[in-house]
Amino acid sequence: MMENNGIYALCGEEGTCKTTMALSFPKPLVHFDTDVGGFRRAAWRLSAEELAQIESKSYPKPIQIEKLKGQLGTPTTRIIVPKKVEGMKELWQKFAQDFVDACMREDVCSLVVDSSTALWNICHQSHLQELQERQLSQHLKFKKGIPFDENDYREKLLPIEYGPANDKMRTVLHTARSFSKNLILTHYPTDEYGAIPDGKGNVVEGKTGNIIMDGFKETKKLSDMVMWLSVKETKVEGKTVRSPTAKITKCGLEGMGLNAVGLEIPASYEGIINLQRLMRGE
Repeated sequence: MMENNGIYALCGEEGTCKTTMALSFPKPLVHFDTDVGGFRRAAWRLSAEELAQIESKSYPKPIQIEKLKGQLGTPTTRIIVPKKVEGMKELWQKFAQDFVDACMREDVCSLVVDSSTALWNICHQSHLQELQERQLSQHLKFKKGIPFDENDYREKLLPIEYGPANDKMRTVLHTARSFSKNLILTHYPTDEYGAIPDGKGNVVEGKTGNIIMDGFKETKKLSDMVMWLSVKETKVEGKTVRSPTAKITKCGLEGMGLNAVGLEIPASYEGIINLQRLMRGE
């Protein structure tokens, strides 16, 4: 089977076999389970021989009991959710180290980030944690003796502050490419937001009506192939057969290119290879 080392983005709703397709790529394969549970839900479809060539690493988000319970405010019926972010910087560092180690292994052919939507959340939350830690450090330095009110922690990044998080995600993709590994990124879909008319002659921020990949916004640009997955139902001898299908929306693979855009294939690496051979006339 020919190999196309590159970056593949798979997007689809829950249950469209994104993980199953990702795990069909050349082995040995390292699976980074950032959306904990995805590997377990897909593993039963694989043979014992395939499972023996897959290594799955889990990255559960830290449980912050304070955020889970909330705390009573004033009046006492009001629940306040603490703003402090904990453990996300350490979780990102653990992923980054494991990812680089896997890239450097000569025996590894493919890397799967499942899901890249969850990884993007870990990435920008880790940067928010760093900013919160810096905020606390500045308070202790210039307001000695004055207790820090945790309600003063910033809750989210400003648009201009996403630069470091974007750089980290770009580095993940470029690192896999520099080591000639297949990198498969699974994504969930989400609504696209942008400027839309409000019907009164003004332009406001809202849903555009388009559905896009949820996660790092440059994924489509940096990927060699983007596919949207769904499950098709067909009638075979009176029985309903459900088949996972991948629709190609971007393709930069040799021998395929723009001619492959819009085509549907079985949701597997073999489906990609068979289409490539067909388009080459093999």
